[in-house]
Amino acid sequence: MNKILRCKIPIAFGQIFGLISHMIICFAAIDQCISSSMHERRQGINLKCMKRLIIISIFISILHGIPFLVFYNVQKLSGTNTTTCRPNDNHALFSKYVVYVGFPIIDVFLPISIMSVYGLLAFRNVRTMTKRKVHIIRLRLEQQLTAMVLMKILGVCITIIPFLIVYIIRFTISWRNNNPIVEEQFRLVNSVFTILFLVNYANSFYIFLISSARFRQQLKFVLFDVYLKQWRAKRNINRVHPIERSFVLSISNY
Repeated sequence: MNKILRCKIPIAFGQIFGLISHMIICFAAIDQCISSSMHERRQGINLKCMKRLIIISIFISILHGIPFLVFYNVQKLSGTNTTTCRPNDNHALFSKYVVYVGFPIIDVFLPISIMSVYGLLAFRNVRTMTKRKVHIIRLRLEQQLTAMVLMKILGVCITIIPFLIVYIIRFTISWRNNNPIVEEQFRLVNSVFTILFLVNYANSFYIFLISSARFRQQLKFVLFDVYLKQWRAKRNINRVHPIERSFVLSISNY
């Protein structure tokens, strides 16, 4: 039972939270495209609308992840004692959905297409701002925000597309061929690209740090001018300071 749960839960949760993350990046690209196309700086997607979009994205992602929780199972490779986590052999339709629709279209192609299109539109809007005589402060702000969004989109493409290619090749070969040696080789390669894939969900801080000078200044201010000073102040409060006393010797009595 524990082995089955270790197979089902990571797959289902990875699908749910991964799709939520990609949809939120799509919303960020759309928001930047809308805000950079306006004459005055306004929020493209307001807070109330964004909350609703996030709730909808969570609902859609859960619906997308439920079949993975149901149909994925621990399968034993024929002729060996080795097991692998993949869709049940009795559900060929779901297996085809995973290979040809789920991973390539819903998880990769559709989100990356939306990110790329709206990211490039935002980049075009920022380039045309100089012709519209936009204030220099707003121009720099839009340039930094657009650079951050585009760098994040590039990071998503670099980390996800190789993982998708390896996954489809592995799934197609293992589905048609139960050779344990080939399966172990693909499992090793898949583990390497899985690490690269997981970097996508942990690299936002470093991408923003590289792409935005204002983000670096703000980080430096918070770390050194705020927290470091507070830590030094608390340290000085708890420190025991020696009492300095001055002794004055009078020579009038001698």
